[in-house]
Amino acid sequence: MALRIFIICLLFISAVSVLIPVDNTINELEKKDLALVTFNNSTMYTLDDVQVNRIVESKQAIRYKTRDEMYNGQFYIRAKNSTSGIADIISADFIQKTGANLKFVDNVEYSRDNFMNLKTNVMHYNLDTKIAYNRHPFVGTYYNDTLVGTDLYLDTTKTYFKSKKSRFEINLDNKEK
Repeated sequence: MALRIFIICLLFISAVSVLIPVDNTINELEKKDLALVTFNNSTMYTLDDVQVNRIVESKQAIRYKTRDEMYNGQFYIRAKNSTSGIADIISADFIQKTGANLKFVDNVEYSRDNFMNLKTNVMHYNLDTKIAYNRHPFVGTYYNDTLVGTDLYLDTTKTYFKSKKSRFEINLDNKEK
């Protein structure tokens, strides 16, 4: 009789334990994305066998497992050399690099040498395709002429540019004769 009561109790406990939900607690340290390395006032150079391809400067750079974050940074995308003579500089308050994709946020300024300048709040740039794009309004200058628009697409290798709702104002007063 005692054996029968013991088996019934075990059956009842196992049935109840199947119906009770299990709480999977995850360690809070495993959930957080901890920084692997932090640099202050950093400068990074990307070199190949011929020249410097890219220079990155930032007040603070943080490397995580899947991304890099930079604050008050500048990307010198193409360093000046004897063949191209053109330097592309993109600066922003916050820069996030995930793989080959860069996202520039707040006070973004793209300048090509001293003749072209674009200002916007958000800009994306792909290091492999060398294409800059955004879906936000921008204001730009080309020499002394003004360009205003949205939805920027700029291919920096082919120097191809397009945008939506754009307006180009040519300043005839400052043109040299």
